[in-house]
Amino acid sequence: MAAETSILSGIKVLDISSFIFGPGASMIMSDFGADVIKIESPGLGDPFRHVHKAPPFMPSDFAYLWQQDNRNKRSVSLDMKNPEGYEILLQLVRQSDVLITNFPPNVLERLKMSYEDLKPHNEKLIFGQITGYGEKGPDANKPGFDATAYWARTGLMDIVRNAEAEPTISGPGMGDHPSAMTMYAGIITALYKLQRTGQGSKVSSSLMANGLWAASCSLSALLAGTASAPRTSIKSPRNALLNHYQTRDERWVLMIVIVEDKNWPAFAAAIGRDDLLTDTRFAARKARLANAKELAGVISDTLKSQDYAYWEPRLMEHKVTFSLVQTLEEAVDDPQALLNGMIVDVKGHEHGRGQAISSPFWVSGSDKVQAKVGPELGANGPDILRELGYDEGAVSRMISGGVIEVPK
Repeated sequence: MAAETSILSGIKVLDISSFIFGPGASMIMSDFGADVIKIESPGLGDPFRHVHKAPPFMPSDFAYLWQQDNRNKRSVSLDMKNPEGYEILLQLVRQSDVLITNFPPNVLERLKMSYEDLKPHNEKLIFGQITGYGEKGPDANKPGFDATAYWARTGLMDIVRNAEAEPTISGPGMGDHPSAMTMYAGIITALYKLQRTGQGSKVSSSLMANGLWAASCSLSALLAGTASAPRTSIKSPRNALLNHYQTRDERWVLMIVIVEDKNWPAFAAAIGRDDLLTDTRFAARKARLANAKELAGVISDTLKSQDYAYWEPRLMEHKVTFSLVQTLEEAVDDPQALLNGMIVDVKGHEHGRGQAISSPFWVSGSDKVQAKVGPELGANGPDILRELGYDEGAVSRMISGGVIEVPK
């Protein structure tokens, strides 16, 4: 579907954010046809353009990390500290529907880029403000990545490990991408409010708020007056039917068997252990929980007797809820991902398979636009100035004066 007929065509977004949280939100909007202008500082631009060059990431000539969340966009490299650059920003604000930024509150105030500063220039503006820890309190201006503010600060890093393990850092973007979906949802909600009331809005979200939301099933126990669940291990789980086990060929399989009155007999049949149904240690749910360590040992020994290829069809036949713990290499070739459009071809992407991960929802009758590779730093600056009414002489003067930067 062409961008002109996509559901968000006609929406202009200013993306003045870096790394993943903000760019991810605007990328989703671009998938559905919004015109996203990424405003970056001259010189380095978004630092995430360069992160792929150093460990722990795998080096590449292609900025695959940055490209994942910046496809379909246009780039202007703008010196917003320069009075002429700031005036260009204001002109863009007057013509835009949405602005997204992850500048800390004190930086926005210093640059005169806060919602209060920009609202007089566009009363209908939807202003998306991203922080690490919220806009109030002693950490309002504290830098935060998803590993620190989403993962470590909220208890997730502490609970997502077994009793024998040390805390483990999250994978890249594990907190940023769900947080980006939150900002997208907030912006769409504010656009609906605009449609109904004619009023713009400030939409706020933080990595910490999203991390607490992700941990809310565990945190709600504390808020209800109970204690947090103790850590367990795969050899001594609290519930042997919510555990992962290894097969003979050393593949891990995660089992989730709940509604046990219905599903325990099916699970026992799937692993060829109908005898467990009459074993007094495991016959009833209360007994299975009391003897979870022993049941885990039985299941472990049983699954280790055969390869995963033996167990998969049997678990499927008996409708057991399970999953192979796949490698990343397996995940990108998963037929379910390929058949359901979870991985998309990217026009202009000539590295490897030339693909990227799609945004994770679809709207019937409103196809996503053809994904295209993100721009070089400042590649669209001259065209954007021309759209604002700058003539060729003025564009050249902005380039020579360092107000905008273009690719060499």
